[in-house]
Amino acid sequence: MTIGIVGVGNMGSIFAEKFSKEAERILLVEKDSEKLSRFNAPPYEIADLEKVREADLIVLAVKPQDAPIVLSALKGFDGILLSIVAGLKIEEIRKYGIHKVARIMPNVAVRVGEGVLATAFSADMSLEERELVKSLLEKLGFVVEIEEKLFSAVTALTGSGPAFIFVVVEAFLDAALKMGIPLDTAKELVYRLFKGSAELLTETGEHPALWKHRVSSPAGTTIEGLITMERFAVRSGVIESLISSYRRALELEEK
Repeated sequence: MTIGIVGVGNMGSIFAEKFSKEAERILLVEKDSEKLSRFNAPPYEIADLEKVREADLIVLAVKPQDAPIVLSALKGFDGILLSIVAGLKIEEIRKYGIHKVARIMPNVAVRVGEGVLATAFSADMSLEERELVKSLLEKLGFVVEIEEKLFSAVTALTGSGPAFIFVVVEAFLDAALKMGIPLDTAKELVYRLFKGSAELLTETGEHPALWKHRVSSPAGTTIEGLITMERFAVRSGVIESLISSYRRALELEEK
């Protein structure tokens, strides 16, 4: 299989790396030559928008404002187009005579193979083609198929969501420093804390409220901290942050 990557930036380069064992050839299209310097051996080949049409599957990873130019050059492409361009709807891509389209919303954790990737498919893609795309995406993390109308919500939840989690992690580190724990030790403790808590919820499938109460003892340290979180409206702040990101995603989608 030959895979094309158009746009070898932060996300496009990750797709290029993760797909390197799945393709005989990977054709890379990028206007900034410095971004291509580390892709200087097979299966990677430097290409242009004409040559990349030889691919069986193309990953469109350009900025939204550059998408129309690229799609015009790819007009009529009869392979699979996998788009990670924010706000670009499947129907917009189909206007360029490209009918086999998978729209993807990845997040930054794809870098370590632990991403969350939401995907929607055009009606023209067969079950076999959909499974091919899913099997490729699984190299980057967890894949879930959703209705395209949910993309704005998923953009806020799993696309922007890591930034909010990083803020909370940073707050834990600051608190650890305030309590006298050295930074290196604090990072080891806090990073494992978040990873373990997430794995616990994933493994059990239980609601986090159950575990919150299991950790809390009457008149103990945990319930004291939880009441303080409620006093400072931590939960409602997180919810409002996600909703505001969702509203912005809707605005961008409408544009």
